[in-house]
Amino acid sequence: MNLREDRRPTLASWPKRMYDWSEVPHPFQPALAGWNAAGMPPGNITLIPRVHQYSGAPEYVTAWFGGEVCLQRMADGKLDVWSIRPGDVAQVGYSVQLIKCTVTVWLKDGSRTGFSYNKTKEDQLYPVLSLLLGQPADRRPPLRHPDTPAFDRLRQESYAMYYTSLLAYRFGERILDQLFLRGKNRNFLYILQRRPDPECFCAMTDAGPVCIITDFYGTSVLYLPASSRCSLWVKPQPRGKSSGLYLQAPAGVESLCFRLLPGQEEAAGAFARRWFSEAEG
Repeated sequence: MNLREDRRPTLASWPKRMYDWSEVPHPFQPALAGWNAAGMPPGNITLIPRVHQYSGAPEYVTAWFGGEVCLQRMADGKLDVWSIRPGDVAQVGYSVQLIKCTVTVWLKDGSRTGFSYNKTKEDQLYPVLSLLLGQPADRRPPLRHPDTPAFDRLRQESYAMYYTSLLAYRFGERILDQLFLRGKNRNFLYILQRRPDPECFCAMTDAGPVCIITDFYGTSVLYLPASSRCSLWVKPQPRGKSSGLYLQAPAGVESLCFRLLPGQEEAAGAFARRWFSEAEG
């Protein structure tokens, strides 16, 4: 079987902001026709082409107008469309592996959607990301933490997580409480290759909880609106002697677990109890 070679330049697979309605591929136009007639600027539309021209991977179009978001996914000739209004979102997942970003959106009606893109052009998608996280489209999160003893300690303990944890501000204006944990790679090969240990940063923001986990493979983030009724607790891991910090989202929605080292249970448990008290309040 001969595979056709994709001769496009690398830039051809990067997200592209539309500057004229005629640039929007025809299959994606009907879902946006109403917004176009209502005066939506073409710059609110971003096309995310498939990475390989001849692969079966999907391509996406994102758009926003007012406080709403439209996500379209074309794969194998089938077009799926999601219209997302304020209050529709139950949870948002965000992950980064090298320069590939993936956004997953769980909706309150039980459905799920998402899209992937090249991080190099992430600025084009900031309005969509902000709206999905319940923030204004023009929101610009802070580029640094406030000068507090807690963040001074975080910077000393992990310079990398100090900056990675700024992702929490995409969700909320302020971090009200926080927990930082560093794990340990248990795989002997990882130890020999001196790969970085996994790290976890949990934050209670004024918009809801955020959990960030980093390891050799990349960064995973879960954003949970305060109304999502998620829970956080420490319990033993299956078939092991160690405990884990479990973020349990509502049924049918993704959860996260971070393996705790001996001696971390007390700090993790105390933070989980504060989390529970905040959620109940």
